[in-house]
Amino acid sequence: AGYEVIDNLGFSSVEEGVEAALGAMADIIVVCRRDAEYALVVPEVAQRVGKRAIVVVAGAPACMEELKQKGITEFIHLRSNVFETLNHFNGKLDI
Repeated sequence: AGYEVIDNLGFSSVEEGVEAALGAMADIIVVCRRDAEYALVVPEVAQRVGKRAIVVVAGAPACMEELKQKGITEFIHLRSNVFETLNHFNGKLDI
């Protein structure tokens, strides 16, 4: 799809991860954590990122509805349609 993927081995804090992503000029930030951590970590990531990038949850955690109520609406997981998902993000990025 023409995306440059920047991978890492994790960060010691949300602040460190967000700073690295924004420093790399990421348009999309995918948060990958254990399901039990998503409810705490993702809202903090979203708050720190603001409108500077799209925050995506990697997975379909049990707290998905809770995250949606907090304005986090982007999820990618095994049941995601790859074509539709890429098309959706391309549209948001105006590609």
